[in-house]
Amino acid sequence: MVFLNGRNSVICRIGPLMKCITLSLFAFALLTSGIASSAQAQTKQRPPNLELPIKCTIGMDCFIQHYIDMDPTKGAADYRCGSLTYDNHKGTDIRLKTVSQMTTGVPVIAAASGVVANLRSGVKDQYYSDYSKKKKKEIYNIGLGNTVILKHSGGWETYYAHMRKGSIAVKIGQKIKTGDVLGYVGMSGLTDFPHVHFELRKNNKRIDPFSGLNVGGKCGSIKKTFWSDRALEQLSYQQTGFMATGFSETRPKDRKDLESGTKNQETLNAAAPTLFFWSYYIGGRKGDTVRLILQGPNGATLAQSNAKPMSKNRISRYFFVGVKRPSTGWKPGLYRGEITINGKQRNLKDNAVITVK
Repeated sequence: MVFLNGRNSVICRIGPLMKCITLSLFAFALLTSGIASSAQAQTKQRPPNLELPIKCTIGMDCFIQHYIDMDPTKGAADYRCGSLTYDNHKGTDIRLKTVSQMTTGVPVIAAASGVVANLRSGVKDQYYSDYSKKKKKEIYNIGLGNTVILKHSGGWETYYAHMRKGSIAVKIGQKIKTGDVLGYVGMSGLTDFPHVHFELRKNNKRIDPFSGLNVGGKCGSIKKTFWSDRALEQLSYQQTGFMATGFSETRPKDRKDLESGTKNQETLNAAAPTLFFWSYYIGGRKGDTVRLILQGPNGATLAQSNAKPMSKNRISRYFFVGVKRPSTGWKPGLYRGEITINGKQRNLKDNAVITVK
């Protein structure tokens, strides 16, 4: 309790015994100023409380494909000691299921309030693997592609990378609030899938937002999470995520063919020479055994594939199984496809109807 008395201030602590000291107004001003300055300094150093940097639902229309690599050796391990990363990866990659989602537009949003410190735009969206050898060197140096950097108090920064060309909606020096749209998810720079690469930095040192540890820290150890409670509701760790599962009349050429979002067919022509069931997923672990089964309308197995146990961790993998049209033609009805990993059913697709024309 403070009493002002002429030129002096009396500060009293109320308790079983009341203790008081007398300070000059000058000394009192210094004391209170010091307290205010200390509180202000703590506020400036407070790290950002992060919301999701993308407007989507994790586990449904978007997935975390890569976390920060916490293994300082040439190996790789995410913060849970899992396989959703690769050697020296320095951010969190939240990916879309298909390229068509990117074309439609999925917003990249500010995970915390700040000021736009820097940005880059104008890099086109393309699979890095499709560039010529000469162009790859140029794109490799560009790295993060179209990027926005937000500066927060206390030396904290957040990075939002690989955004769609022409989508960046902010300017350098602009004040940004949590949830403001910065641009849209793209595939610019050094990437082979549509996603936003997100980084949290303190004084230019990368921090894993899930564990609070520096890049190269020990996996399986959590010092602090920088995500808000609301964000953590969506960010539960998922080792395996299915990007695409479906049917087609033609054999899928590669992962890109499935990522296009146009391969899956719900109605198949009765004259189709073949029928394929396929699945593309992320988070394969060494030793995983994968099995695909394609069934006809009467429940009979038309084709199945039993893959050998995986020899190493694989971030992404796709499988397919197919059958030729019977000499008597396709029976009308419902065709079903099933994929199991280590004997556990992971995804079921039952919307392929063979029509008779």
